[in-house]
Amino acid sequence: MNTLRALHSLAKAFMRNGLTTVGVSAFSVLVVAAPANADTPQPPPARTDVAATDASSKEIRPEHSKPKHPRPPRPKPDRSLDSAAISIDSLANPLVFTVTARKGIPYLNDPRTLPGWQNLRRAPGSQGGLVTHITVAQDSRLNYYPDPTTTSALRVTVQTRDGIFFTVCRLGNLANLNAPLPTSGPLPCTPWAALPAV
Repeated sequence: MNTLRALHSLAKAFMRNGLTTVGVSAFSVLVVAAPANADTPQPPPARTDVAATDASSKEIRPEHSKPKHPRPPRPKPDRSLDSAAISIDSLANPLVFTVTARKGIPYLNDPRTLPGWQNLRRAPGSQGGLVTHITVAQDSRLNYYPDPTTTSALRVTVQTRDGIFFTVCRLGNLANLNAPLPTSGPLPCTPWAALPAV
């Protein structure tokens, strides 16, 4: 408002006194009225991001949550190892035969041989299925294939995803009551046969 009034007064002075004196006075008034940096473009005032300021000023606290402790895995029952004492007619004390399904392969340990572990996939009719469970028991039946003169034997039963199977291995016969299992070649066992489904 003051600037407009000053300009109005100058205009009247123009009319009365001429241009020279008034022009100088008007110029002086304009210089005084205008700010020193009126011709220089000014950047817009910086805006303060309140949210950013507040976020930086606040202390960051971890979320309050209960620590998660993973449950230990439950041990699976391992039935892949079994043993049985087998009586042989020519020996005073029974022998302990052990079976295992190590890495899915059925093995039989004959304590009369070295090395004692025999791969039961050498028994006839093996399809090579992965064995999950295995067990052994004495079987002294006579008159069965492949040797009808068998006097002592053991039965090995296994479980695979395809079912339950068994084989009977001869440990002695009438000609030789104490016949260790061979360490190579086919085993003197009956072909693997399936048991009825559970």
